[in-house]
Amino acid sequence: MSDENPSKPLQSHVLAAQDEIKDAEQTTAAQDAARRKPSFWPAARKIVAVIALVGLVGALAWKYDELRYWTLAPSPQTLRADLEALMAEAAQDINRYRTRTGNLPDELPNPALAMVVNYKRDGDARYTLSATLGQVTLEERY
Repeated sequence: MSDENPSKPLQSHVLAAQDEIKDAEQTTAAQDAARRKPSFWPAARKIVAVIALVGLVGALAWKYDELRYWTLAPSPQTLRADLEALMAEAAQDINRYRTRTGNLPDELPNPALAMVVNYKRDGDARYTLSATLGQVTLEERY
């Protein structure tokens, strides 16, 4: 017979199993601690997403005039003041033309103003200017 002690291999297996159980318990405890520890990454991701979204909307608002109009629309008082200034400028152009030639022009002398201000002759001495911008419409007879 052999001199080997049959309990030694069994004892080494038991010790190895105990070591594995101890390692597994430590790993599980570490994972539990990591799960319980609050992480700032989910909150940071949400904040970055909101900042990116706000930046995108802002860039689009400045890039596209129509979007800028709807997000930062001027007040009706501002629109009225702008239209009054454009119509006064158109009236000055027409009166200068009349002073220089003695007649009313067939169309507005300033083509840029003609894109916003409508001009209509009412005979040889009178005319009407009208303009619409947004919800504001003005009409003046001269």
